[in-house]
Amino acid sequence: MGEVLSKVKSIHLVGIGGVGMSGLALLLKDKGFVVSGSDCQEGYQIKKLRDEGISVFIGHHKDQVPVGVQMLGYSSAVHEDNPEIQEAKRRGIQIIKRGELLAELCRGSKTVAIAGSHGKTTTTALIGYLFTSLEFKPTVFLGGSPLNYTRDAWWGEQYCVIETDESDGTFLCYDPWISVITNIDCEHLDYYGTLEQINRSFLIFAQKTKGKAFGWGDQDSVAKIIDEVGGIKFGWGSFNQVQGRNFRFDHKYSCFDLFIKGDFITPVRIPLLGEHNCRNCLAALAVCWYLGEDLKRAAKIIEGFRGTKRRFQVKAEVAGVTFVDDYAHHPTEIKAVIKAARLLNPKRIFVILQPHRYSRVNLLFSEFFNCFADADKVVVTDIYSAHEPRIEGINAESLTLAVKKHSTLDVEYVAVEKLSQTIPEKLKEGDLVLALGAGDIYSRMDKVIYEFKKNRAGN
Repeated sequence: MGEVLSKVKSIHLVGIGGVGMSGLALLLKDKGFVVSGSDCQEGYQIKKLRDEGISVFIGHHKDQVPVGVQMLGYSSAVHEDNPEIQEAKRRGIQIIKRGELLAELCRGSKTVAIAGSHGKTTTTALIGYLFTSLEFKPTVFLGGSPLNYTRDAWWGEQYCVIETDESDGTFLCYDPWISVITNIDCEHLDYYGTLEQINRSFLIFAQKTKGKAFGWGDQDSVAKIIDEVGGIKFGWGSFNQVQGRNFRFDHKYSCFDLFIKGDFITPVRIPLLGEHNCRNCLAALAVCWYLGEDLKRAAKIIEGFRGTKRRFQVKAEVAGVTFVDDYAHHPTEIKAVIKAARLLNPKRIFVILQPHRYSRVNLLFSEFFNCFADADKVVVTDIYSAHEPRIEGINAESLTLAVKKHSTLDVEYVAVEKLSQTIPEKLKEGDLVLALGAGDIYSRMDKVIYEFKKNRAGN
């Protein structure tokens, strides 16, 4: 641990119910800190924290900052006018962002830091799963819930496998031993302003790497960074040191052949859909290669990887209709997930999108026009604000009209409170229903599934 934490015993976390903050709370508790926190509403993660003996308040109030607490951490979703942050300022309590706090926990360890606009959670989970299976006993921190394990984060020994957060720039707080850049996209422009600034930050991230930086060589911006720092590239192109060839789909496995510096090593089968997940797998195998691990053994281990919650997670199969939940909310992610779903050859791909944050929809408005091309039916529901203020003219209805105007897709708007009433009657046998979004669409879909089951039982 870093010096920042050396004299701290009690930490209060604002926004503790988020999947990233709850994982941080578990790591802190494992290291012997007294941990408390608050969030705006109850949830699955909060129940898990309470089961671990962590005190959690619902709602935000200055009186909830415990007497004697020495540090207050907060997530990027919490604004600085939060009453608990303001109370901490008044009392002279040290205030720190989640990413900075996590970086301090990792200080002095061999940190494997994963960054990128898309694919971070799956790549981190894959590396954590491989390291654990190879008996490295790593510390692992995920911004999601791995299906192979009961926790989102756990403390280990030599290695720290960490999903970083570039949304607020805190990924630059790390001094990684190994760094991985999955890709770079127009994301978090509200913080960075321009794509040029995003690229510059990722270059700094790679330059801070003490051992070796890895990156997706098929993307020019990433390849340029990796070449500049003398790193290792992975991808489909022949110029990558770690290369995948012959992508194919076989009985719910995405498959490819692994080559290292042009030499065939082994076929790889991963029980996740799509080329984008094979790219994540290549990143994990590239790290294992650098560490001198047996790649044939690593490839065999990967066949047991179950993925993470909300990443193409099948929620139910009812009357010939398959319901799938996925976290995808950026147009690039939406396009990749729908393309992957097409591999299952459903009669129809029925997409329900809950756009995430007014600022994101505003900044990426035109990119939504083409990301649904592989879908058959699209329903757009209300924007999940994540406590952001509304932006005039930016809403689900305007987005729906724009997508209609720029495509030939069957697209309609359905209010979020009417999804469970409206969607079930639209579904047909052979449909694959994709519920997409980073908000509460997963719980909304539970109600849709319930109503669909009830309707079919009555017929």
